[in-house]
Amino acid sequence: MPSQDLKSFAFTSSGSVSSVGSFSSFKQPTSAPSRALRSPSPAPLPIELQPFQVRPIAYRILSKKHGLNLKSSGLDLLATYIGRKYGRDWKTKSEAFLDQMGRRWKEQDRGLFIDAELLHVVIREVELRSASFTGSMTETPVDVVEDPLDNFCPQEFFHIWDAFAQPRWTYNRTRKHFEKASRPSLLPSAKHTVHTFSSRYYLLLHRLLRNEEFQPPSFHASNAGSWHAITLIKNLLGRHGKTFLILGLLVRGSNGNWWAEDPSGRLELELDSAVAGEGYYVPGCILLFDGVYTRAEKLQVRAVHHPPAEFRSTSREAYGYLDFMGIGGIGSTPDGRFDLAIERKMVAEEQRKSDAKIVALGGDLYLDDLRTLEALGKAFDILETNAPLAIVMFGSFMSCPFYNSGASSQYKDNFDQLAQLLSKYPSLCTSTTFIFVSGDNDPWGSTASAGGPMLWPQRSVPEIFTSQVRRTLKKVIWASNPSRLCYFSQEIVILRDDLAGRLRRNNIRFKSGPLTTSDKMDTSRDEDTQIDDEDLNTDAQPLHEDETRLEENSDTEQIVRTILDQGHLSPWPSSLRPVVSEYEHVLSLPQLPHAMIICDPTASGYAHSYSGCHAMNPGRIVPFDKRRVTWIEYYTATRTSATQTIPY
Repeated sequence: MPSQDLKSFAFTSSGSVSSVGSFSSFKQPTSAPSRALRSPSPAPLPIELQPFQVRPIAYRILSKKHGLNLKSSGLDLLATYIGRKYGRDWKTKSEAFLDQMGRRWKEQDRGLFIDAELLHVVIREVELRSASFTGSMTETPVDVVEDPLDNFCPQEFFHIWDAFAQPRWTYNRTRKHFEKASRPSLLPSAKHTVHTFSSRYYLLLHRLLRNEEFQPPSFHASNAGSWHAITLIKNLLGRHGKTFLILGLLVRGSNGNWWAEDPSGRLELELDSAVAGEGYYVPGCILLFDGVYTRAEKLQVRAVHHPPAEFRSTSREAYGYLDFMGIGGIGSTPDGRFDLAIERKMVAEEQRKSDAKIVALGGDLYLDDLRTLEALGKAFDILETNAPLAIVMFGSFMSCPFYNSGASSQYKDNFDQLAQLLSKYPSLCTSTTFIFVSGDNDPWGSTASAGGPMLWPQRSVPEIFTSQVRRTLKKVIWASNPSRLCYFSQEIVILRDDLAGRLRRNNIRFKSGPLTTSDKMDTSRDEDTQIDDEDLNTDAQPLHEDETRLEENSDTEQIVRTILDQGHLSPWPSSLRPVVSEYEHVLSLPQLPHAMIICDPTASGYAHSYSGCHAMNPGRIVPFDKRRVTWIEYYTATRTSATQTIPY
């Protein structure tokens, strides 16, 4: 029987914390990477096989061993592929391939019948999986081929994906993989709104089932008797007094109590004696509840936890190395998968460009405040000497919400002043890409929200206000909020949101203290970072500097852990952060990015790595009542960051 004691489960099997410098062990290549792909051994001479020749071995492995039925179209494709792939040795070498293909087909739950259309996709996935272990593609040509990275320019592999232009993928919960979908419309249907929750739920559920702690043990397995089984709410009926572990959406019911919902039903929760794990617990989160089902048809919760995050490599393998962003067609195969051979060359180029860095300035760049312009000038003075690859500037770009009545001319004048300031730095204007991300006070959404949380995703600053900046800067991108930055093989999420403030306001205070876990998050923070709090109780005993930083680190760690464990940039109900359901896919994190630049002025600056994702927050560009300017530099070669703080 599965173990139901969630208190003893630390969720460390796949959600463990990596070091901030986890990628710092990358070494510079001692020689330039090869510009040609060569086969390590002579390719076999292809032969032409007939379907009847392949049928016996295919029946023995696919039908008798895996319980699958091979259609005639699938048999024809197998005969053609095996003959060209293995040549005269096909009888001995094709058995391992057919076994891997059968396992992959069953893992994705593609059905009992194998046809040619889906078989082509599975064959490609088996090749990609083999390449990830052997280090080379199975169908590598013998002769020298043209390398897409020859004579490369870093800007050619530098892309910003606007939220309204990102490719849309929908999750098929039956086959457990993603499918390309049509472009969303501006008027979402009620059916799509319901599908949004269902897709998010099954993504987390299937991610949990890939975790070793949630997999039934095999015979004589080491985790026998210690695995965890998730029960649907509808299956609790009539099973009073027993302990269950459920995965459900935390919502507030009409009676004012807390409820858990899953696709099968809803259940009232008793949280009086619940013990919470690490992270924030707010309405809208999908959580694990461990407790006893009572005769009052309620779950008396003993422990509550976030579903543990999963490393990017594990997710990519599960989804067949799908290229969600479609990085310019350079690193993708015709069926939308990432070519691992080209990806390795991209990583080598990233490491070779050891001086490449992305600078994220602090948020709340109020261009109508002279202090902000003075701080920007000080920062540009330093960055001009060593121009970075890109500079990300976060709004709001106005200290008060934008209104149509007389604010248009003032808003444009603010950007004209910024353009005049930038013209003094020719190196930055010509070689650096400037990325502007809008905030809550920027048009046009702020005219309705009055500076409050507006509808997500948020569009970029309108062009009508930025003409002078566009003429001054050679490379400038006006991005939506959120956006995604693709640099060679790396995926970086960029967003501006008051995460810390919203989490603190809506966090559920549990009666018992938090659960402790064996994994601790490594941090990398600026030594000058301090708490900006003017409302401290003067009668209270002041904290020492080390204690203050430790408490501050713990708080920001929970923010990063909550977002990544939920696999979503906005795990809130629509009452807290309204979202256009048709564009919900741009907020989802089916596989963790390499890095996240979270501009959150309500929290102090931080840099944490969790489950292989490096999350960083530059904080406010000008802290309250402090004459200093702060920013974060992200080094793409080592995938680490450093906080810079200078007085002005």
